[in-house]
Amino acid sequence: NVSPEIEEVFKLITNYKPHSIELDAPLKPFIPELIPSIGEVDACLKMPPPDGADHGLGMKRLDEPTLNPSDPSILDLQLRSLSKAQDLQPMDIRSIENAQKNPKEIENWVNRIETLNRGKPAPTVQYSRRMPDIE
Repeated sequence: NVSPEIEEVFKLITNYKPHSIELDAPLKPFIPELIPSIGEVDACLKMPPPDGADHGLGMKRLDEPTLNPSDPSILDLQLRSLSKAQDLQPMDIRSIENAQKNPKEIENWVNRIETLNRGKPAPTVQYSRRMPDIE
């Protein structure tokens, strides 16, 4: 039980025949130019381990092809700062061996923590009821 206008629209929909369009898609070979990576680690180069076992790099374990990899504790702190979960497990903090002989490592740690704290979102509070006006 529909109006005659709707019936006419449905007739138009069922009578519609789409046009078939031929698209020319010539295949062209893609040969990238040689770009030497001097001074950088090649991200695609994977040396198989001597034992031949699969270590799950990139799937089970983080695979970073950089010369200065991320600190796992800083990465965990970043994920915790973005998480909304309240029941977070205690975390292990890495210690610096021979800290008195590695002031540069301590300075790097402090800089990473400062960068992490600068990037944290501002704390927000969600009230269950509307707050009264001050005025």
